Amino acid sequence: MARKPRLFVPGATYHVYCRVARGEFVFDDPYEAEEFVEKVREIRDADDWRVLAWCLMGNHYHLVIKTGSILLWRSMLRLQAGIARGHNKRRRYLGRLWQSRYRARIIDSTNYFRQVVSYVHLNPVAAGLVSDPVDYANSGHREIIGHRPTRLVDLPSVLIEFEDELGNGARDNYFKWIRNVAEAKWVDQGLEELPWWKSARDKDEIAAVDEHPEAETFDGQTLNDDRIRCSLDEFVELFERFAGHAIQDLASPLKTPALVEGRIELTLLGVSRYGFRSSDLAALLSKHPSSMTRWLNKGVSLELKDQTFRKRINHLDQQISAVARNNE
Repeated sequence: MARKPRLFVPGATYHVYCRVARGEFVFDDPYEAEEFVEKVREIRDADDWRVLAWCLMGNHYHLVIKTGSILLWRSMLRLQAGIARGHNKRRRYLGRLWQSRYRARIIDSTNYFRQVVSYVHLNPVAAGLVSDPVDYANSGHREIIGHRPTRLVDLPSVLIEFEDELGNGARDNYFKWIRNVAEAKWVDQGLEELPWWKSARDKDEIAAVDEHPEAETFDGQTLNDDRIRCSLDEFVELFERFAGHAIQDLASPLKTPALVEGRIELTLLGVSRYGFRSSDLAALLSKHPSSMTRWLNKGVSLELKDQTFRKRINHLDQQISAVARNNE
């Protein structure tokens, strides 16, 4: 029996991929390539994406994006449909442009994030088009290394993920990851062989609820319209009461294991179960938004792999919801 697909998590980071139907090299045309970039920029700005890596090949694309509150499949529908309509109108074609629905995979660790960003920008090298990714125009590599003004990439959000523990050398570390990934055996293999794709439950790992009403959230919950809602202030007060962490302590620069765990719990509960924006939680803790992304992704990963963590999150959720329900 197939496992249930997982639903979108707002504020999480995704590797998104799709191919052109029949393998046609549509985007070898510079005009078509530029139209693709413009459409991604339009969706990015409208739907509060942060583009962390991108590469447009002749017959497929890769995006690494951090989403906002807009559902991923809604953004992707507008993106792919818009590109297809423009292409068909210009060429006077009928029929579909894309081979299938896009594929997406949540990136749930810093290690996978660095791998996927490097992998995406090495696509032209793996395909034998160039020997150095800096020689390929239609990717985010040149933006990250500072060889051209940014077209799509949110540079601060990418570089902070490549900083070392002292907060230095982000670009140098990025180059090291590029070299390491270039030597990896999986770099020129199919999508299913990528390390962060191998653990996917099925092709619809990231699902739309209207397509898969049986789907669950990443924390194993069913999507529920009557879920308890509360204000951010109320949520924070109840979190402090039941989790045993003061927001003042979580906002401090200290990085003890207990505080890191508390930040992960606050972010996971706040974003995935109570629907708060990660940017609002970042402001609450006086943290950079990329930190919230790391904690959310780590929380999603722990939910899937650590039974003790999952039980604690469920228990905290039940305690907070019970009081919030009584306060309604």
